[in-house]
Amino acid sequence: MLKRLVRTGDTIVFDSLTRLGKNMNDTLEEFRYYEKHKVNLQFIKEPYINVNYTGESTNDVIQSAIQKATLTILSAFAEKERIDIKQRQAEGIALARKQGKRLGRPPVEITEEFTDAYKEWKSGSITAVGAMNKYGIKRSSFYKLAKQYEEKIK
Repeated sequence: MLKRLVRTGDTIVFDSLTRLGKNMNDTLEEFRYYEKHKVNLQFIKEPYINVNYTGESTNDVIQSAIQKATLTILSAFAEKERIDIKQRQAEGIALARKQGKRLGRPPVEITEEFTDAYKEWKSGSITAVGAMNKYGIKRSSFYKLAKQYEEKIK
């Protein structure tokens, strides 16, 4: 979306280089796109790789080479960091499961409140939506519990 809106001479401000792409190749591709279209780029956390096409001294050949080298190095580090975080997260989840810890949302259980709602619904004295509203049960939970309850009473 941003690429469609941006014009030559516009300035885009990023919090960090990592916001430019998910991995090194994406980041470099995005950077080159904006460079080709002469879009000014400002990075709050990495101001030394800012790109400015307003004719200031930041666009000389040496500065440009330094920016590109720095961009490549920082992109590689950012990608490595993302991979490491993902791996650590997976290891933590695996360890938690191994230790028997339950992950995610706790399962919804059949309560006396649900049983009352179910009986009223099945007797026809209330609609399913009415039962859900009256007892504060979400739609998906209601039907899931109804299925479990029916299997239980069989």
